[in-house]
Amino acid sequence: MFLTLIGLPLDDLPTLLEMKDGVLRAHHVLGTDFDDPRCDVLKKEMANAIYEYFGRALDDRERERTEDILSGLLEGEIDGRRLTRHELLDICFIPLIGGLDTVSASLDCFFTFLAEHPAHRRQIVEDPSLIPSAIEELLRHEAPVMMTSLIVTADTQLASCRVKAGDTVFMIHGASNTDEDGLPDAGEVHFDRQGCRHFSFGGGVHRCLGSNLARLELRTALGVWHSRIPDYRIKPGVELNFTPVIRTTYTFPMVLGASIDE
Repeated sequence: MFLTLIGLPLDDLPTLLEMKDGVLRAHHVLGTDFDDPRCDVLKKEMANAIYEYFGRALDDRERERTEDILSGLLEGEIDGRRLTRHELLDICFIPLIGGLDTVSASLDCFFTFLAEHPAHRRQIVEDPSLIPSAIEELLRHEAPVMMTSLIVTADTQLASCRVKAGDTVFMIHGASNTDEDGLPDAGEVHFDRQGCRHFSFGGGVHRCLGSNLARLELRTALGVWHSRIPDYRIKPGVELNFTPVIRTTYTFPMVLGASIDE
């Protein structure tokens, strides 16, 4: 869906996934520790490769417009001026990372919870109309994107913490989503919760651009899966290991079938 919307060839998916993983999970690609210095080298190489890829794609659209997001960006304006090539490349970079990773990572988190909580799973199997609210509750409780980082633009005070311009501030979405000062029963999961407020898509000017598309994809995935495969669990003896920052697992062995919860 992402490749079609933005206007990229479906055959390029393996290459794009390789570049994306090189930026987000260099330690896994290299088979090293998270803080291995070689990871930074690979991240820069893959980031440059992504910029070069979109540079070529934008050149193609300059020659011939099509009905896709890339062509729309070339026609876009901010305060009456066209976007610069650097701005266009920056804009393309972020949707690639988000469009090819965070929804699949969210499904890893959701299916882990549902596999381990059969009563919650039966709720959406028996009443699929609960799926939209279940997705919001799972986004809140599971926080697939654990945190994001922001660069401070001016000296300021955050509660008792003094931060300076240029500092990096990490926004911990999982902590804000489960803050009992804001939600007394934040540690519990209720698929019928009304007005579920969470920060898994960020907020304000930094809100996720693809949040509504992500919701559509998540609703479709959970709806179709549970209409066909209502019973499943994690394979006995398997402990799922999730990556940091964006929580995903590289293998997810399942046992499928009826009466597996007995």
